[in-house]
Amino acid sequence: MIAGLLLHPFGYAILMTACVGIMVIEYYRMSLGSWNKAGQIFGFLSAVMIFLGTYIMSRYGVWTARYFLLFLPLPVTVTWITVLFNKSENVFQYAAYLFLPLVYIAVPFSTFNFLVFNSLGMFQGMYLLVLFILLWVSDVGGYLIGMGFGQKNGHKLYPRISPKKSWEGLAGSLVFSVATGLLLWKLEMLPFHWTHCLILSLIISILGVVGDLTESAMKRHFGVKDTGHIMPGHGGLLDRFDGALIAMPIAIVYVLFVIFKG
Repeated sequence: MIAGLLLHPFGYAILMTACVGIMVIEYYRMSLGSWNKAGQIFGFLSAVMIFLGTYIMSRYGVWTARYFLLFLPLPVTVTWITVLFNKSENVFQYAAYLFLPLVYIAVPFSTFNFLVFNSLGMFQGMYLLVLFILLWVSDVGGYLIGMGFGQKNGHKLYPRISPKKSWEGLAGSLVFSVATGLLLWKLEMLPFHWTHCLILSLIISILGVVGDLTESAMKRHFGVKDTGHIMPGHGGLLDRFDGALIAMPIAIVYVLFVIFKG
């Protein structure tokens, strides 16, 4: 992640495209299994093209990306065609799972492109890395404080979805994230006013927990413990990026429309 966000825009593109593709595969494996494999292939292509289209647009401009973006409706349309010719029961219920990753995975990751490239198309991956650092530290704080104070005599946050999460863990996430945000501001790694750094830390910490709970609800619905096995002991990439899928787009919108426009 660090190398992909700092070394070169092509490395970033390869890294993030791979993450989007793997997460879509994990989601399809969790939700659809072997149902409509053809539709899953074109859904996968649609998600990857959404990310790459916004990458080209952010780096080189809309005019350069115009043919790529105009080609995007093709795999989406073919996905619908595979649904129409499918004869299984509840076909449109399953069809929703085909298209959900486009909104749940591809669109959030596509917002990264509008932060890592400025208006001149210059690569600035450090901004995104700093937001990820806030998210990672928030997760660590939630885990440490939650395990230390929230497991035995703590107050459950949302036991119906995630029995192990506690209000104490949420407090730990907030404290760790805010402290790190202010430290990064002091080190000039977050080159904004300290109040913006504080707000960004809160956005990422709180919505990161929302993202975690969202994925936990999905896994509980589909009856799986982990979305994949690509990282032994941690599950799949979807398990690792669950908080980022909800928190990062909102944080990026705040940076672009509040901080940079302020």
